[in-house]
Amino acid sequence: MKRPTTQSIVAVFLVFVLVPVAGGQSDPSPPGVWKTQEMAHSDVQGDIYLGRVMTLIYPAYRVAAADMYLPDLIQLADALKTERRKNYGIVLKGFTDNSGSPEGNLEISRTRAEALKQLLVTNPAMAIQRDRIVAEGYGASNPVATNDTFEGRQKNRRVEIHIYSSPAAARRLSDDLDVTRIDPGAQPSEPVLSGTRSMPSSVPESSPGPQPAPLPEASPGPEPALPADTVPLSLIDAIQYGMEGNQDIRVVSFTPRQTREELAGTESVFDAEVFADSAFRRDPNLQSSVTTIVTEDDGLVQTGIRKPLGTGGSISTALEMRYGNLNNADFDRVYRYTFAPTLEIRQPLLKNVGGREQRAAITIANYQVSISDEAFREKVLETVTRISRAYWQLFLLIELVKIDEQNFDMAEEVYRRESVRVAEGISQQLDVERARSNAHRRRGNLVKTKERFRVTLDQLKLLLNWSNLTIDSTVDIVPIDTPQTMVKDVDEQEAIDIALKHRPEIERARQRLEIRKVEETLSRHLRLPTLDVFGRYAVSGYGRDFSSAVDDTGINDNDAWAAGLNFAYPLGNRSAQARYRKKSLERHQASAQIKRVQNKVKQDVKEVLLAIMFAKGEIDSTKVAKDSAARVVEGEFARFEIGQTTNEELLRAQDLLAANSRNFVRAVINYNIALAELSRVQGVLPDGVSIEGSTWETNDRQ
Repeated sequence: MKRPTTQSIVAVFLVFVLVPVAGGQSDPSPPGVWKTQEMAHSDVQGDIYLGRVMTLIYPAYRVAAADMYLPDLIQLADALKTERRKNYGIVLKGFTDNSGSPEGNLEISRTRAEALKQLLVTNPAMAIQRDRIVAEGYGASNPVATNDTFEGRQKNRRVEIHIYSSPAAARRLSDDLDVTRIDPGAQPSEPVLSGTRSMPSSVPESSPGPQPAPLPEASPGPEPALPADTVPLSLIDAIQYGMEGNQDIRVVSFTPRQTREELAGTESVFDAEVFADSAFRRDPNLQSSVTTIVTEDDGLVQTGIRKPLGTGGSISTALEMRYGNLNNADFDRVYRYTFAPTLEIRQPLLKNVGGREQRAAITIANYQVSISDEAFREKVLETVTRISRAYWQLFLLIELVKIDEQNFDMAEEVYRRESVRVAEGISQQLDVERARSNAHRRRGNLVKTKERFRVTLDQLKLLLNWSNLTIDSTVDIVPIDTPQTMVKDVDEQEAIDIALKHRPEIERARQRLEIRKVEETLSRHLRLPTLDVFGRYAVSGYGRDFSSAVDDTGINDNDAWAAGLNFAYPLGNRSAQARYRKKSLERHQASAQIKRVQNKVKQDVKEVLLAIMFAKGEIDSTKVAKDSAARVVEGEFARFEIGQTTNEELLRAQDLLAANSRNFVRAVINYNIALAELSRVQGVLPDGVSIEGSTWETNDRQ
């Protein structure tokens, strides 16, 4: 390998010192760029081109805009949403350096413009209407600097943001305007927001000169084609769809309705009932038999209404009709028919006075309804958290796929460059094989990440199970929400108080304690002896035929009546005493269970708050590590370019960048998952989500 010359050392110095200084110059903010144009064209009617307001510079191995541009993009979006500028059109023009094939450069430039458009549309802090933006790719055409230098190629890898007076003007005028080629070192004729923050230097699109053969596919078998259909989905929509379609929620939703039906059945104990009895029999009447056997016919028809009373007793009214006659008797009966309207009352005086057993059963059934409601709410909270976790894990896997793709592209770029160097005699075959091996390994990692993405996508579909988002569907879900990165402070005591008030487990434990109290009170009462009073009075009428019996009905001395007491008490009463002691122990157990559940809830809240608290440090540290690794890659690439080092250190630095990028994304996603867990451990649903009014609830009540 050639030893580094003095010129090489000077070149490295220029890369690390002069480029950042040049990139750090302060340019006007995006809205400030077009204000001059607005003033100049204030009296002009029709379509107006307001100029190029911002330029984003890209490393060779990235298609996504760098995070450092986000503040300026947000400022730009805010200005474009003002009343005066809400109808402005935006054109995004992507360009590359002249490395690689024209077709590849055109595709890269178009992809970068489309990625920036997606960012402007889907980022909640920007949220520009999609139909206001046009994304175009121009490849290596219209360079703003020479492609013969490292710095020039860096400037040419860009996406320009142009503003027009309307979306129609953007589509019509953007094809007519041409960006003039600028001589190397010359300043652009239009105001450009470029480099308001230092832009990292990076590798060119691809190496000029002879190209090596492409790397063979290392994945086992052809990768399945991704579905053409995609469904952009926000987290709140995913939760709403999941609440309507999730099978676990639907299955558990039957339980509260079952307990309500059980409550209705328990309350029916006080419903009145209609009864009717009838019988006819013939028996020998030996008292009337002298020379022949006399038989006696008896018939009874009784119908009425019986109503249980809230006092524990009952009242019934009935019409009683009797028929009696002797067969083969030496005499004839005068009164064969009896007609008797009857009133009967029964009332306990000790055990079950006041309907203690029935009322206790109704109270317990009401508590069971509340318990089933809380069990259902717990399932909803659990499912919402699982949906949130799957949503953010899908977001994570999408980002990991991008990271692995970029990491693989960088390895492939090193492999291409090493192949060119070997052909020029300035490198060794060992360096080519090292780059080739590293590229194959990264390709394998990419395939595994894509596999995990498909698995996570199916898991989210299974949780949603809504419309065309089912496990059998072929559509892709694209999360459009941006994860939160600003860690918020949560008051621990306030969070615990909310959890103690709303957690379903605590509410269920409280309801069970109330049930145990009711059972204990009832079992104490049931130790009393049975002492019931009853009374019965029948206004009777008698006659030879039925009509005369009805006519004879009236209060008189011949009416039938009965009254009495029923008493019963087990000797020792051991069964009732044992039942009472058992219910008392169950009540103490339920009381202790509440304290245990409360402590468990406090522990859950503390664990989530710890995760949120440590998330800030993890996000900050992984971001610093990622940014530092990016600078290491840039430095190692600069050294690699001038022949100061082999590709070994560069490949190691790229792997470090990929690992730190993964750690940063994981830290951010873990924080957002922790926020979802915080809602669950507090027993509350996310803002904008409610159990009431869900489709499954409406349909199941019909």
